[in-house]
Amino acid sequence: MKKLIALLLCLSLLVSLAACGRGGQTTETGEFTVPLDDASYVYQAAADAAPLPGGATIALAADAASMESGADALLWQGIQTFAANFGYTAQSCLYGEGADQATAEDALRAAAQSGATLVVCRGEAMARALFNIQASYPNVHYLLFDDEPHSEDYTAYTTEASVHCVLFHEEQAGYLAGYAAVAEGYTTLGFVGDDELPGIVRYCTGFLQGADAAAERQGETVTLRVWYTGDIGDPAVATQRMLDWFNDGTGLIMADGSALMQSAVEAVNQTGAKAFATGWDQNALSERVLGSAVLCYNTAVQRQLYKFFSGNATWGQEDAGRTERLGYTDGSVALAGATWRFSNFTQAEYERLYEQLRNSELEVEAYADMATLPDTPSVTLTVEN
Repeated sequence: MKKLIALLLCLSLLVSLAACGRGGQTTETGEFTVPLDDASYVYQAAADAAPLPGGATIALAADAASMESGADALLWQGIQTFAANFGYTAQSCLYGEGADQATAEDALRAAAQSGATLVVCRGEAMARALFNIQASYPNVHYLLFDDEPHSEDYTAYTTEASVHCVLFHEEQAGYLAGYAAVAEGYTTLGFVGDDELPGIVRYCTGFLQGADAAAERQGETVTLRVWYTGDIGDPAVATQRMLDWFNDGTGLIMADGSALMQSAVEAVNQTGAKAFATGWDQNALSERVLGSAVLCYNTAVQRQLYKFFSGNATWGQEDAGRTERLGYTDGSVALAGATWRFSNFTQAEYERLYEQLRNSELEVEAYADMATLPDTPSVTLTVEN
């Protein structure tokens, strides 16, 4: 019954090139362009590239609650844009709200059984579900973002040849935010994350390294307070902690996670301080949000889809059963620039910083926990319980 419910929630959208306008949107070119607006990206193949055959179905399996905004919404946008440009069908298979008892695995099975050639999914729940079903549908391929297929207890990881996984360098996005915050003039910083998990820690330690680089360049000293909330239950607890930090002199807090970002917005709206978002462009939440350090889901999924379908609708040897991590080198992390609120840190300086990172003139290292941290002499770090 659950599978039937999920099947009923697979919604197809047949799109053609004539169906969508592209006014004001950016396109793929042979030269690298520093990314500013992931949401407006449109992939265009090289002029001499062989045309794609089109006609196949691309399915997104996702939690219905995640489709309003955020990473899944951007993946869905990218799938629809690619389908419109190259003559494919976009289909969503959702679970959660309105799906009764349907689960992530139900939605994933529904997508596989729907006739889709490629199923796109994201996150921990989908990684567990994909671990269970990836060998069950030999004619279906998968594209998993932000995780790798693993067992419920994390003791086993297996990625079949039909699966390609995409992770992001969160530390690189965090570096951009930390550098920009200090270059803008903020020297008392905070970072709040849900838990001390690798992806969150990478954002935090990248933020730390970027702040240190900007502080050293400007001859400043910076303080950074860090708090991993754990399961606090009541969001008001996080809001109050941030209010306390702001009232104690903290000028800007980076918040990683949707609920924590909402708490940060409440706090900055009350105090006049500033917040920095992660994941996707959340600048519209408040004028007090200085910026967003984004992972370019819309850009990345379009590029991955083109790679898959230009390879005869299969993953090539370098991608089949393998994990790819995206970042500076391919323009897959960015500061969201559709709304640029920096006064002292200009877009030209951002573009110069980005190129320095791409060319390895500046380095940022990845840390998966807080046990061993980089040497940051210009930043005094305090980790709170």
